Amino acid sequence: MTLKNNIASLILGIAVISILISIYLALVYTPSHETMGDVQRIFYFHVASAWISYLAFGVTFVAGLLYLKSKDLKWDTVAYGSAEVGIIFCTLAIITGSLWGKAAWGVFWRWEDIKLFITLVLWLVFIAYLALRANAKSRISKANLSAVFGIIGFICVPLSFAANRIWQQYHPTVIATSRGSLQASMAFALVVAVFAFTFLYAYLLLTRVGIEKMRETIEEIKQLIGGQNV
Repeated sequence: MTLKNNIASLILGIAVISILISIYLALVYTPSHETMGDVQRIFYFHVASAWISYLAFGVTFVAGLLYLKSKDLKWDTVAYGSAEVGIIFCTLAIITGSLWGKAAWGVFWRWEDIKLFITLVLWLVFIAYLALRANAKSRISKANLSAVFGIIGFICVPLSFAANRIWQQYHPTVIATSRGSLQASMAFALVVAVFAFTFLYAYLLLTRVGIEKMRETIEEIKQLIGGQNV
């Protein structure tokens, strides 16, 4: 087993253990919410998913910049892999947020809430990012178009994060404000959930990048064999 595989296995082990701890903290350790009851417990996984989607799209943004600067395709591979993983976490955030919204507001979605709308736009932008790559004709064109699109699409991340702080509509503000903050046990459970999802993201990204590199190697071998048969 190579060093890279050992690191990936270690990261996976930490992710699994911390996720199990996070589930215990969210479902057992933390107190039931005084107004929403046990439905509030989904909050820990919702917030963690949203934060990791921001992280993933941030990595896509940085890797895109590094690719445009260096023209090294390894950065495009990282950007692509992180975008795919980010879409998974963003989808989880939207689903869990909708479940929470049904309990809190009586509806799954409020189109008038700017934070929800921008988050949906963020999700759609990176779905379009994948579609753009799928339709690009060459490896270089995929990398160039994806880098530019990923950099522009990242604008939605700070807008999504700051929306409820700027407009203060329906979506609650998680981090402590002048109006109050989380209880210590709830804050601890949230930190552990974010920690756990961060390691899960790292493992998924390493795995996805490894798969993409393997696919590219196979394509190179196929082209080499095809060229020799001509």
